Amino acid sequence: MRKAAISVWCVTDGTAGMHFQALALAAIMKWDQSSAFSDIVVKPHPILRRVPRLGRWAPNLPVVKNQNSPLAKIGKTKNFPSIMLTCGRRVAGISMALKTRAKRAGADMTTIHLQDPRLNPAFFDILIVPQHDRARGNNVIVTKGALNHMDQTHIAASANTLPHLWQTATSPRVVVMIGGNNRRYKISYDMTTHMAQQLAAFATTNNANLFLVPSRRCPDTVFKHLQTALPQHHCMSTTNDQPNPYPGILATADAVIVTSDSINMVSEAASTGKPVLIAYWRPETGRIAKFHQTMRDNNHTEPLTRFWPTRPFATLDESVVIRQQVHTLLMRQPMRGRLLK
Repeated sequence: MRKAAISVWCVTDGTAGMHFQALALAAIMKWDQSSAFSDIVVKPHPILRRVPRLGRWAPNLPVVKNQNSPLAKIGKTKNFPSIMLTCGRRVAGISMALKTRAKRAGADMTTIHLQDPRLNPAFFDILIVPQHDRARGNNVIVTKGALNHMDQTHIAASANTLPHLWQTATSPRVVVMIGGNNRRYKISYDMTTHMAQQLAAFATTNNANLFLVPSRRCPDTVFKHLQTALPQHHCMSTTNDQPNPYPGILATADAVIVTSDSINMVSEAASTGKPVLIAYWRPETGRIAKFHQTMRDNNHTEPLTRFWPTRPFATLDESVVIRQQVHTLLMRQPMRGRLLK
């Protein structure tokens, strides 16, 4: 008799960066191809969201706000998944609470958490963190950047409905991925003006056509400021009634410019193998500065100047290594035979 597929629950709070990374790991491991895969977006209970370590020490606390969620009743019955995949500190408490409940119920459930929760790595079966985070241990997998499932197949499949202006634009064609406000700073008028000056200098020097693609975090005022400040004959963008051209627009791009605020966007751009230039709103510090240094040292990116880059760029693709490392760590788990089928 054929064994049932292992059940994998991908649990996030729906934040784009966290959600996409978790789905990327599921795609790398091919778990998302199974009918037993569930993509679950939740609102963590405020207590566990603020103090995730309570999931370890008080596992019977409510884990989510919505009591109709499948996570609200887990533990009252033995309906635990084989693998619980979580991403981001906000849901780390959920992972720990449900792991403890599974142990008490005699159920085998493996927890895999993405991003450094700033907790003891031993609280998770597998922890996957970027190199610029501190967490290390025998169960920790370290990556250069954020996980993503951007590849040529994905890009090509999205390239069918590109704006006519972009299709007919002459080379060099450069996609500009614009981030926005974050916990480190809010984008000011002066910062936006400085960004526009950098982009305009690059476009004029290289006679390049720029296509602006704003992220969800990009304030409308910032985007409109850039549209107005950049030379109109060098700048294109979609209107509100047009579909988002990303990621299909990368298919015909000669290079990608990414603002410095987003690790996810930089990692996605670097996975294309195209020249990736980092445009700084202001000098970055701390963890994100270390990330940018790692990307430069490995020839995945370089800072934006007014000149076109002359050296080759290396494609960022960690999927094979990550798959192998996850398989190795899964072999240590009690239900290793089923987890690897």
